[in-house]
Amino acid sequence: MNPTTPCVTVLVPSFNHSAYIGQRIRSIMEQTYQDFELIVIDDCSSDNSDSVITSLQREFSFKYIRNPKNSGTPFSAWETVLQLAQGKFIWICESDDYAAPHFLETAVNSMLKDRSASVFYCDSWIVDSTGKHIGHTDEYFHEIWKETRWDTSFSNDGVAELEEFQIRGQTVPNMSSALISTDAFRRSFTPVLKKFKLTGDWLFIGLLFKEGSVIHARQTLSHFRKHEVTSRARVKSARSQAEFILTKYLLFRATNASFRDFAPVMGTDAIRFLYESAKLTEVIRAAMQVSLSITLRATLLLGASLATNPHYLKKFYLRYKQAKGGV
Repeated sequence: MNPTTPCVTVLVPSFNHSAYIGQRIRSIMEQTYQDFELIVIDDCSSDNSDSVITSLQREFSFKYIRNPKNSGTPFSAWETVLQLAQGKFIWICESDDYAAPHFLETAVNSMLKDRSASVFYCDSWIVDSTGKHIGHTDEYFHEIWKETRWDTSFSNDGVAELEEFQIRGQTVPNMSSALISTDAFRRSFTPVLKKFKLTGDWLFIGLLFKEGSVIHARQTLSHFRKHEVTSRARVKSARSQAEFILTKYLLFRATNASFRDFAPVMGTDAIRFLYESAKLTEVIRAAMQVSLSITLRATLLLGASLATNPHYLKKFYLRYKQAKGGV
């Protein structure tokens, strides 16, 4: 590394989080590891984020960019930071989250010990709008994943992690808990991410796993904010299902799996469809709004896979009858 450049580039993509961004930025500036540059990009917030950030900039002297027009996606800030980043690593700090003081020190040391790693991530407290602890990522891994592997620290080959876990769901519960190799970030970022409102980070992490090993630290060093003004809380059912389907398709294409394996991969989303409110036509329309070409390719692949796995259609029919009270 060039001693005149920072080791880490820290990005805070900001939008309408004036109530939280002060705590976010202070938690960065108070890190025990100080070899970083901070870039804050506000996506034309309609609240008083600009005045809060400007005041903090006078106090801490970081780079601040305010977009004159809202981009409609946080991934535009990711794209911008790739043009500006000087660091060997990138830390994406969501503007309503905050970190423990030794997050960066722990993450950088872990990444420097394993030069093959593309990403480091840790456990997180889940907090409400006031900062009160209301959960922990343990619950996500135990209740949703029904796995105990995250009860310990580990390092795993990224491709294996993608094929065995990430293709089924997001294994990095929030971006604020991750430190990413800048080189791997550049190779993994694709403009397609800007089409996704809900699952873009899941897709990005999956692509990132192809670039090197994955480090999980069994330490709770991040605080993930859960409240009603998050982008996830605003995404409707049809859009949510559409993005899940398309993301799984894109992650499946990133593996070396046979087309025959696509239907089994999509099984959980087929069952999920039965119990959510959106109609099939609404999900298809939402998928086409994300990307017509990706939707068509996913449909063709699913059709080919089902042709070699006809028993999945029977299983779906039986679950459909059960869901509609037919059995």
